[in-house]
Amino acid sequence: MSDTLLTVQDVAHVLQCSENSVIRRFAKLDGVIDMGRATLGVRRYRVLRIPKSVVEPYLVSQQPKGNRRTVEIEVPPRADHRRKSPNWEAKAILNLAKAGLQNGCANKAIYQRIANHARVLAQYVPENRWREIVWYDEEFE
Repeated sequence: MSDTLLTVQDVAHVLQCSENSVIRRFAKLDGVIDMGRATLGVRRYRVLRIPKSVVEPYLVSQQPKGNRRTVEIEVPPRADHRRKSPNWEAKAILNLAKAGLQNGCANKAIYQRIANHARVLAQYVPENRWREIVWYDEEFE
C-alpha cells in the first residue's frame, strides 16, 4: 500500500477542527482503518488511520458544487519520537560528530553554538514549534 496513512491528529491539523470532529466525519468512510476496539459498557476506543486518498476527495466534496477544484494536501511534519536511553549522550555525540564531519566543520565555536541552541530549544520551546525557529548568527547583532 503506497498511500500515506494519516492519524486523526494529522487530519485535524489539516482541516483545522477537533479530533472528535475528524473521528465523526471519517470513521465510517471506505478506506479508513479502525484499529480501535469496542469495550463493554463504556465509550468506544478508536484509533483511526485515514489514507490521504480519502481525505482529498472529502475536501473536494465539501466545496460548493459549481466551484469544485482538486485538492492535494500536504502531510504535516511529524516530530521524531525517541525512547529514553541510558547512553543517549554517546549517541548524541556520535550524531553531532557525523553531522560536523559531513559538513566539513572543525571549528570549536560552531559546536558550542549548536550545543547552546539545542539547550535553549529543549528548555524553552515546545517540540512541535522547533521547525519554526530561525537562528541568526551572533555576528549580525
